[in-house]
Amino acid sequence: MRKRIIMTTTCVAATCLALVGCGSGGSNDNGVSFSFLGVFQEAVEQVAPAADTLPTADNHPGDTGRIVDLAQISAIPNDVNGDGDADGGFLGMQNNLDSESINVEGVNVKIVVPGATINPVATDFVALGIRLGPAKVAQGETATNEAFAQTFFVQPDLIAFLNQNPGLLPPKPFTMNIVMRLTGTSDSGDSFDSNEFTYTVTVVPSSVP
Repeated sequence: MRKRIIMTTTCVAATCLALVGCGSGGSNDNGVSFSFLGVFQEAVEQVAPAADTLPTADNHPGDTGRIVDLAQISAIPNDVNGDGDADGGFLGMQNNLDSESINVEGVNVKIVVPGATINPVATDFVALGIRLGPAKVAQGETATNEAFAQTFFVQPDLIAFLNQNPGLLPPKPFTMNIVMRLTGTSDSGDSFDSNEFTYTVTVVPSSVP
């Protein structure tokens, strides 16, 4: 199973976040200890070479899905505005442990297509190298327990697989659900899986002859 770090960038909270979970252990009841917050966009999207403003704990617009022609993209997130860089696709994550950090190892990905011949149609693991600080910090310190990482969660080889195997898929347009779950390890060595998050993509007929 391959593991590749791709386009990872993190942002940290500017202020101490309220505790929404409880102590460590080897489990994670539906994201209580280690939360997958969702998928987000840039706070301000610029046209390259102007720099985008990345999402933060205080400003993180939701990336609610997208419409794609699989023949015209190489990965998801793709370059929506055509300026040469990927748009959106920032995975939001939060450590809710009081006093331990969590090393986020990666995200497990399943592609589920209603009406497909098999489900999941494909699976993948995308490696991440992100450290989330503890949820509680001393007064005056900056919390680092929340981060947003942009990564290609549907990588080029999976897009190629989908394009090469249309017989597995229903007629276009169809819905492609990208089901993701983050995995990480705390300082004490406990393993945590986050809650699942589903990102929805609408696949439309190709405009390429």
